[in-house]
Amino acid sequence: MVDIIEGYETEEQQVDAIKNWWKENGNTLIIGAVVGLAGLWGWRFYNESVISGQESSSQAYSDMLVQFEAQGSEKGLDSISAFVNDNIDNNYGVLASLLLAKEAVMQKDFALAKTQLVQLQSQNSYMPLNAVINLRLARVQAELAEYPEALATLALISEKSFLAKAYQVKGSVYLKQGEQEKARSAFQDAINASQGRIDPVLQLQFDDLAVSADAPVAAPVLDAEK
Repeated sequence: MVDIIEGYETEEQQVDAIKNWWKENGNTLIIGAVVGLAGLWGWRFYNESVISGQESSSQAYSDMLVQFEAQGSEKGLDSISAFVNDNIDNNYGVLASLLLAKEAVMQKDFALAKTQLVQLQSQNSYMPLNAVINLRLARVQAELAEYPEALATLALISEKSFLAKAYQVKGSVYLKQGEQEKARSAFQDAINASQGRIDPVLQLQFDDLAVSADAPVAAPVLDAEK
């Protein structure tokens, strides 16, 4: 399933690809997973109720997005939070939680964003989303100056399509700690993992450190009285 996000450059495109894949294939997957129950009584009722539940959640998610766009600001976060609480056990609740964390970051409420992402980290069962969750959580932890925690979160990311971003964030964390040599090494790893599609911001980050490393050391100032 990971290959459904391999061709997308940004996290947002990858999340959208996953969401569209759910919409097109979600019901088929659910039916396939429980096809062994076909010989048991209630199969038809079970099948119809699952599909109905998915359609209901999809509509509720769409309605929540419309409400959020109409309200905006903090009231919008309330509507997303309410949807998350009501749909904590389905895929649309996961998407809403990601949206809530993103909007919290935009409002610089990093504590709220961390709460959502940590909850997702422990509850999400859809593997292709794990890298997205961990990458965003590491960024939030860095904003909260939780540098060891951010590095530990980044170490959880092994998906090939996310390695470049993970190394880039790792380099930024090291920079915040004043560890320039480690930051330069992480940015180099990010460039190597980019497979020729290097983020311009990443290239600037690496070049800035290279210039800093090559800068001549100023001569010591001599005390004229000595």
